[in-house]
Amino acid sequence: MKSEFEESDELTKKIHVSKSGKKDVSDTLNKAKSEASEKKEDLKHGINKTKDKASEKTEDLKHGINKTKDKASEKTEDLKQGLNDVKQDILAEKEKLEKESEKEGVTPAEKVLNDIISRFKQGANSFTDYAIESGNKKETLVTPLVDVINRNDSITLIIDIPNVNKEDIDIGISKNSVDIEAKFKDESDDDGNFIQKERNYGTVHRKISLNTEIKVKESKAKYENCTLTIELPKLVEDVTKMNID
Repeated sequence: MKSEFEESDELTKKIHVSKSGKKDVSDTLNKAKSEASEKKEDLKHGINKTKDKASEKTEDLKHGINKTKDKASEKTEDLKQGLNDVKQDILAEKEKLEKESEKEGVTPAEKVLNDIISRFKQGANSFTDYAIESGNKKETLVTPLVDVINRNDSITLIIDIPNVNKEDIDIGISKNSVDIEAKFKDESDDDGNFIQKERNYGTVHRKISLNTEIKVKESKAKYENCTLTIELPKLVEDVTKMNID
């Protein structure tokens, strides 16, 4: 049998082992708490970092949206200005048309229709006879620039005919048309042959039809600085209606 002393010693050892075990558990718990605290801090740091990045991206997005709004606003202003300019031009053209219509004694619609018909006739005139004859050879030439000015009491023709003398131009006038003939001198080169020949040579004919009768005997022509100007008084002047006050 164990003595009381031995039993007491064994009990003391068991108590020591029990205290040592409790100490190990406490250390383990403390270590676990420390690691959990560190992970918690890392998690907080990660969350804060993510929030900062999200905040930066939000600011960039807001900046981009504001920049887009500014550009859209600028384009809207430019569009409004452009529309205002177009409106002003339309109003100016409308006012001009109304004044010209009132002066000619017609409605704006009749004025527009008359202008269209006049331009069509002038365009048709540009396809009238205009050819060069040199010996047995006949070639079509480029039509010269011609201005036809319609006034209340006359019509003026302005035609470019360069490199001819006044004596080499013949003009025939009837009540409804003007015939022009110009003679260009053929300049030959005895020292060589032409590789390209585009200048006018020979005789040029041009007929211009008129949309109103003129006073043939009172017509006048002037040739100056390569430009032929023909003044054609109208047989019947355009009638301008007057308003009654």
